[in-house]
Amino acid sequence: MTHHTPDQQIRQDAADWIVRLHAEYVSEQDKAAFCSWLEEDPRHATLFERVSDSWDLIAGVAKPVPHYSAPALVKTHHTPNTTKLRRRALLPLLVAGVGGLILSYPRNSVASRVLKTGTGQTLTHTQSNGVEWRLDTDTILLLNEQTMTSRLLRGQICLNCPEATPIKLMVGNLEATIQKAGRFDASLTDTTCELLAISGQFSIQNTGTLPAARVITQGERVALAQNNTLVTDKPNMRDRASWTQGYLVFHDRSVLDISKNINRYSNKKIKILSKDIETKKMNGVYYISQNKEFLEMLSTLLKIQVHETENEYLLYAV
Repeated sequence: MTHHTPDQQIRQDAADWIVRLHAEYVSEQDKAAFCSWLEEDPRHATLFERVSDSWDLIAGVAKPVPHYSAPALVKTHHTPNTTKLRRRALLPLLVAGVGGLILSYPRNSVASRVLKTGTGQTLTHTQSNGVEWRLDTDTILLLNEQTMTSRLLRGQICLNCPEATPIKLMVGNLEATIQKAGRFDASLTDTTCELLAISGQFSIQNTGTLPAARVITQGERVALAQNNTLVTDKPNMRDRASWTQGYLVFHDRSVLDISKNINRYSNKKIKILSKDIETKKMNGVYYISQNKEFLEMLSTLLKIQVHETENEYLLYAV
């Protein structure tokens, strides 16, 4: 099975820190723990910077932390434009208030909402202008309703724009700007980074390579390939958006791939004990949170055994 790479896990930890630091109450222990996490690995600050995306998203920790010793600052060359100083060098200072540096931000400058769902949960958030955000299981979305900007940190969302609204949606290195009203699906996991125009139209740009923006119209999907290039196709629209109706559709998919998708919706995970089972292909419909019924069908179609334990469903060959 595929496991998270270290950078992928750090990125998920960074997303969790953003949620934790934007809670109504952030304790001094929380801030100190965040500082410790930053110091554990130099990649932590780098990846936190990437997912936070703006100064506003660290406003909630701009208070002193007692008994914290900041690491020495790295010497930098003087440049006329001091605003270009990367904020990861200042993160410990922003949190700790070292040397009397205490930055205060107006509350309305902070991302107005951090929307999050747990395993097996979904959430629908409707703005005053009618724009609707539907969050799938295990999803984190940063949303600033004043500037109409958002960033998907992980998981999957469906965005419904009933009227032409200039919304900017960032998914990994993909930056989309809604051009025509419609419905849009976005997904970001350890293996996928993609956006789909179920209806409507958006322009898309890869911020990692900064090519010319590309226009995506109804029925088209754009994904970021492993070589950091954009790939477009036209998937089955009904199947792709079926999760919003409470089920998943699989066509000629491997048992391993199906298991990964189903595991997102359940605390009791599917574990495959035989390599031969992983590559078996099947078609089917999975109704979310009905693991047991789906696995019974799976065992009948593929002639495999399913053993249920307290924490797992174990799949093995007959």
